[in-house]
Amino acid sequence: MNKTIIININSIVFHIEEDAYEVLRSYMIDIKKHFGQSEDSREILEDIENRISEMFTEKIQAGSKEVLNMDDVNAVIEQMGSVSDFESEDQDGYASFQRQPNADGFKVGKKLMRDPDDKVFSGVCSGLGHFFGIEAKWVRLLFALFVVIGGSGVLVYVILWIVMPLAVTRADKMEMRGEAPNIQNFKRSFDEEMSGVKDSFSRGMDRTGDSVAKLLQVFVKVIGVFFVIIVGLTLIGLIIGLIFFALAIVNVIPDVMDDSGPFYLMNPSDVPFALIAGFLAIFIPFAGLFYLLLRVLFEKKPMNNYLTTTLFLVWLASIGAIIYYATSVAKEFKESSTIVEEKPLQKQAAYYLNENDIRVIRLKNGVKSGLGIKNENLSTYLRRNIRIRVERIDSLQEPYVRYEYSAKGNSYKVATDRAGKINYALRQDSTSLTFDNAFQLNEGELYRDQEVNITLFLPVGTKLIINDNLKDKLRDISFYECRDRYREDLGDVKDVEFVVTSLGLKCALPPKKSDDSDETDAEGNEVIANDTSVVIRRDTIINVKKDGVTIETKKK
Repeated sequence: MNKTIIININSIVFHIEEDAYEVLRSYMIDIKKHFGQSEDSREILEDIENRISEMFTEKIQAGSKEVLNMDDVNAVIEQMGSVSDFESEDQDGYASFQRQPNADGFKVGKKLMRDPDDKVFSGVCSGLGHFFGIEAKWVRLLFALFVVIGGSGVLVYVILWIVMPLAVTRADKMEMRGEAPNIQNFKRSFDEEMSGVKDSFSRGMDRTGDSVAKLLQVFVKVIGVFFVIIVGLTLIGLIIGLIFFALAIVNVIPDVMDDSGPFYLMNPSDVPFALIAGFLAIFIPFAGLFYLLLRVLFEKKPMNNYLTTTLFLVWLASIGAIIYYATSVAKEFKESSTIVEEKPLQKQAAYYLNENDIRVIRLKNGVKSGLGIKNENLSTYLRRNIRIRVERIDSLQEPYVRYEYSAKGNSYKVATDRAGKINYALRQDSTSLTFDNAFQLNEGELYRDQEVNITLFLPVGTKLIINDNLKDKLRDISFYECRDRYREDLGDVKDVEFVVTSLGLKCALPPKKSDDSDETDAEGNEVIANDTSVVIRRDTIINVKKDGVTIETKKK
């Protein structure tokens, strides 16, 4: 039985057989001899140890074992390559040595990571370019088009910024590019990096614009702080809004379920969940953007991967909940139905049309008349979608009123049942017709485009005195135009008189006469009005007298 030795590589403890340990120890001594000639090579030694540690961990997990043997060490050496494999190829620029990326079962391939060496903001675009094998400039152009066309590019970029890890180590950068993390590639990457550092250092020594760069950096930070404040205030506003709606749901403050609130179309039991979903759908992206700005400005540590993944999943769930509630409400407006009811009216020469405010509680024989609704928020069950029209009928016909109750639902039957539950009253008292200013829904009934259309069929010659309380409910009636015909000295006119004619409902007062006595017709002929004659053409005069009418022209 082979003796087992405990070793520590990259702060990870491994159990390894003695003969395998000797081979690994000789291998590491050769690597340190080769790369230990320079102080700058310390980083590449750490990268190599990290990679060997990862490969040993993969071997243990794949084989479900606890002790590394000779086969495991030989597989790692085969994958990483020995110093003798590429020392002879240094003169050829590492051109001929290449190993299969998936040899011996090790996981080697492209990983979706952010590139810190080629970035404008965070390296997302360059990381996507490495992963899909395209240049980063085309990815950046694609994101710019998304921002200009639909505005979705910013949100997608922020989400990728949060989700994609940063390629920190040299092994990460190799895997990001799809390169095999062996010793040769480690050394080549290190040499290229050092060469780039030296070149940039030498170029930087010749530049005189360091102060401009620092000034630009300060300017960018000021702009970043400004955006941090804006995003922070937005987050505070979202939290205050959540508290406001939560208090409204528990009836601490005015209800959000009335016709002016955003949730009056929904079932009350679904409102809390929809509120939370809407809050999370907006809050999480802004919170991620806020933390990202803090990271960039103050060099904070990146958010934990488990936390970012959890937040992303919660955000997706909230979006799904919003879509679910939106489609559920939309289905309730799919079908429409209308119920028509006709009732006779007592025939009168004149009707006075007025409005009754059903919110006002009146005493009748000492008894209060109410609506019978137990809920404190009355506006939830009152709707003002009422339209009033007037149609003429023959003077010999009896007047009547037509009610049209309409509503919508997810099926025709539901819409019909909902329309039949609308409660509205029109009362006739002597010569008055009193319209309720709103119709009543049953307690617990949701708003689904319920409407009431009222049409008065009145004989020709009937007079209507309409109170201005009804002006907003009138249709096809020129109420304001008729009211303007009354004399200004009468003050604020409340009641306006109309007459049912053979041409429809007309104002009882004639239009106001123009102050000018001379006018011009469409053909340019002068028209003069006086007590006895009207000139309708320049060569024609019509004289109107008690004994008859005479027409004079130039010829006769």
